[in-house]
Amino acid sequence: MNLASFAELAVRLVNSGVCDADVDPLGTQETFREMVADRPFLAVPMTQHDLDRLKLLRAELTSIFTLAVEGAGSAAVDRLNGLLMIHPMHPVIVGHGGEHWHLHLNESGSVTDRYASAAVASLALIVTQLGTERLGICAIASCDRVYIDGSSNRSRRYCKQHGAARANVTSLRRQGQSVAAGSEPSATSEAS
Repeated sequence: MNLASFAELAVRLVNSGVCDADVDPLGTQETFREMVADRPFLAVPMTQHDLDRLKLLRAELTSIFTLAVEGAGSAAVDRLNGLLMIHPMHPVIVGHGGEHWHLHLNESGSVTDRYASAAVASLALIVTQLGTERLGICAIASCDRVYIDGSSNRSRRYCKQHGAARANVTSLRRQGQSVAAGSEPSATSEAS
């Protein structure tokens, strides 16, 4: 079981709510299937009831990230424990033709059960191993996307969407500093 990969499902679900209501991936079965197309274990029949339950899960996960960012780690863990009771994980040990034994989720239950157990259990494992401080909300004021900080020094501050743009700005600043520190182009070379 790839812990980070399954925890990304929690991030993906929360971030699916940071959009216009008419493009919400939980709006229709088709848009949800597009959102999880890379997750074959979620390719099961579903109903509108499943989408409604996923919206409730999204709200709960959003509150966990919010509580963690606000420094209310105990409250975030209490909410996470509640979700673990509602959505228990049912792992099985498997090996595929010579591969090392590893965990898979039992392939039973609704799409909501499968999504929730993978996302909630892996998020709980990350919190127990790394702490609630690793749960974050993008530092861009107009962005409510969440992330899990996997950096070695707990330095991440931006969501996936803004992280690349932030890195580009930092790179440009460094280039500007190195030009300023080195020989500046003369007026004659700029004019030619």
